[in-house]
Amino acid sequence: MSKPTLLVPVVFPEPDVYPLDSGNIVGLSGFDVVLFGYWELPEGMSRETARANKEAEAQEILYEMAAAFSRGGASTSVRLFFGQPGPEEAALQERIADETDADAVLLGAPITMWANVLVPLRDARHRAELVAFLAGLDTDSIFTLELYHVAAGPAAVEAGEAMLDSLRAELVEHDFPEDVVEVTVEVHDDAGEAIAERAQRHNLVVMGETEERPSEAEFLGPAYHTFADRADVPVVVLRD
Repeated sequence: MSKPTLLVPVVFPEPDVYPLDSGNIVGLSGFDVVLFGYWELPEGMSRETARANKEAEAQEILYEMAAAFSRGGASTSVRLFFGQPGPEEAALQERIADETDADAVLLGAPITMWANVLVPLRDARHRAELVAFLAGLDTDSIFTLELYHVAAGPAAVEAGEAMLDSLRAELVEHDFPEDVVEVTVEVHDDAGEAIAERAQRHNLVVMGETEERPSEAEFLGPAYHTFADRADVPVVVLRD
């Protein structure tokens, strides 16, 4: 069985995911990691000028990150591009994700140890992709994997619990200890706010995207952006 591929955008000149603490990058032997470096060109600067002035700096950071992921057990590769922010960057990210057959994208705040993971689910979409990705995690490094659903009202709680209980049983079949996988259903009128609040208790969020991208300038859809605007936690977004 092939390993899940995790695409990690590293957007220069100030990447969110850098610097890395090597002590936090553990238990990643179940993944292939692709570091996608992209230097956003300031207005008026050509690719040639940026590459001549910044390539060595960017490569040094990317290979430092690659070494940290490799020490954590992941097979790691590096790519570096220079271009304009917006649609050009989003299109290139989409192309690289397709070329590398990326299963998920890691974005957001500096990476900490993936020991306390939140998995918010709106419905059963992305379930197969979710199980495949989570199965790549080192269960010995995780002390909490919380499956979380926001119900629109009390009448929807039972259905939400049934959905999460079914997923929990499948994860246990994939060798997650029963006492690690938790199920939580809460009633809230703003699912995005509830997820962002819950995420502050965790050091990684794994989520699927359930809506179309709002524009060609965006690589990911609104579910990720709604969350990212409210919480400062690394996020893995699953791809279809």
